Amino acid sequence: MIFNSKEIKGLTVIELLVVLTLISLVLLIVIPKIKINDYELLEQGKMLCNDIRNIRMLRMAEGGAYRILLEEKSYRVLKGTIQINKVDLKDNYKLIYSQSEIMFNLNGAPTYGGTTIRLLDLETNRYCEITIVPASGRILMTDIKD
Repeated sequence: MIFNSKEIKGLTVIELLVVLTLISLVLLIVIPKIKINDYELLEQGKMLCNDIRNIRMLRMAEGGAYRILLEEKSYRVLKGTIQINKVDLKDNYKLIYSQSEIMFNLNGAPTYGGTTIRLLDLETNRYCEITIVPASGRILMTDIKD
């Protein structure tokens, strides 16, 4: 079978540019809807939540004086007076809390009763909450709220 060069067709440069432009426009519409700030907020919230759970478990297992000291832009994990870890929050985040110190008894209940910690994104005014239940010491984290 012999092919005639007039039968073989391809895309022209203009057609390629039109297709790429349309794909770019669709991406420009979709990408802003993916809220990267929400993922970062949840990441910071989960890190604090896991640190609280860890000091609770360490207190119950080892009996050491583990605690977390909350500040507006950071928090510190301590064993007695020795600082184990310090976590600085991102620039646009802020901690809102009623108790600046979180400690647990040997049975896992919070020493100073339950509390709620709010991690606020100052740019979007969205936040997630970490709640420590008073009697059981259970630590709960809620997703992002407006």
